[in-house]
Order: sequence, then C-alpha cells, then structure tokens
Amino acid sequence: MITKIIAVAVVTIIISSITKQYRADLSLLINICGGLLIVMLSINGLTEIIDAMVNLPQNTSISNAVIKPLIKVVGIGYITEFCADMAEDSGNKTICSKIIFGGKIAICAVALPLITNMLNAILSLL
Repeated sequence: MITKIIAVAVVTIIISSITKQYRADLSLLINICGGLLIVMLSINGLTEIIDAMVNLPQNTSISNAVIKPLIKVVGIGYITEFCADMAEDSGNKTICSKIIFGGKIAICAVALPLITNMLNAILSLL
C-alpha cells in the first residue's frame, strides 16, 4: 500500500512541477487529483483501523459512548489536515488557518462529552 502511495506522490510531484512552469492552474488541479488518489489508496488502511476500534468495546470494558467520539475526533483531524494542506498548496494560507481553527472547534465539540464524563469520574473519586 505505501509503495503505491509513494509512487502516486512522486508522479504527482513531477507532473505538477513540470506543468507549473506553463500553467499554474493546471498544476494545482494535478496536485488536488493526486492528493485525492492518495486518500483513496489509504482508505483500506483506514477501514482496518476503524474496524479495530469498533470491535474494541467487545474485547474490553470500554463503552461505545467513548469509542464513537474517539473515531469522530480522529476523522475530523485527518479531514481537517487534508483540506488545510490543499488550501496551503493553492496559496491560501488564510483559508488554511481558518480550516485548522474550524477543525479544532469541531474536535472540541465532539470531545466535550468525553471530557465532561472524565471530569465527573475524577470528581466522584475525590
């Protein structure tokens, strides 16, 4: 899997670098397509990780109420980073920083029930 990802990345970089000299807009499109292809190649590994996390409550005493937000947080992180990198590659550093900010807010919102439960558990021990 990683060899395919590296091959796509190298080909994308080479084609994009050559194309950038003549048409910068086409170079950006090539970068986006290459990035999306890499994401699609990575999905198999991602599904294995998600399956393992979904089966985690069956093998341990961890509740589904903990696992689901955890999977959402990881997903939000990956999607945010991918989109922010695309924005930065296109030269939109301002949009990139706003995407990262929005991702952080979304992660906090999804993780808030976990943080509340953790704090309640700690307070009940005291």
